[in-house]
Formats: sequence, C-alpha cells, structure tokens
Amino acid sequence: MENALKDLSADPHVLAIYIAGSLAKGNDDQYSDIDLHTIVNPKRKAEFLKGKRDRANNWGDVSFHEDCNPYSPYVVTHYNTFVKVDSWYHAPEEIVPSIWLKEVEVIYDPLNSMSPVIKESAEKVYKPTPDEVEHWRGKLLAFVH
Repeated sequence: MENALKDLSADPHVLAIYIAGSLAKGNDDQYSDIDLHTIVNPKRKAEFLKGKRDRANNWGDVSFHEDCNPYSPYVVTHYNTFVKVDSWYHAPEEIVPSIWLKEVEVIYDPLNSMSPVIKESAEKVYKPTPDEVEHWRGKLLAFVH
C-alpha cells in the first residue's frame, strides 16, 4: 500500500486517491483485499489503463494479474505476499454521489475534490423495490436449490 501511494501521489496526473471496501470500513481481516481507487486527469485515463499492470508491478513482487482486458478500468493484482490489490482508475466525472461512496477513506486529495461527493454520498439511502426483492429472492432460492 505504501509503495502504491508513494507512486501514485507523485504522479501529477493523479487528482485523488481513496480506498473502499472492508479496509476503509475498518472491518478488514487477513483475507481482505485492498480496493484502491485513483482519480486521474481524464485526458490521461487511457494511458493509465494501458499501463495499469506495469504500474502495479512497481508496488511489489507480483505473482499474477487477474485482469485480461486492457480497456477495463481496473486490474486485480496478486502479490507473492498473498496481498491482493484491486486498482481502479476513474476520471473525475465518473465520481458522483452514490451509496458506494458512503464508506470510503480518502488518502490523497490535494484539490479537495472528493469532500463534496463524500458528503452528498453520506445522505444516500438504498431502498430495494418489491421487484428487486423478488428478483434476488429467486436468485437466492436457485442458489440454495
């Protein structure tokens, strides 16, 4: 994590960095992965996606990468220490208030661009519709069956 943050925060095209998931929520354990999200200059996003594996290779000794799509906004990197990092790359316009940004930890944000989005996200509430409940009930029963 330290290597990733040092690398990313030194890049002038990185606008903000945050972590999500169990690590940000504080309920991580020895099997938790690191969900690392990087907001980049939109004009450079394609370069970040193209070089996402190479960049992750600089953060530690890599065992393998799960991602096989060079256009995907993320790469899952498994390190030989059994640490797994899911590295996501976003353009600023993709970061909008949502329930997924309720419990994140901002690591780097020199322009303070994340604060308004996080504040508005904290007020979001998800309420499933009856159709959604029925859909997922069916999925659960099918899984159990």
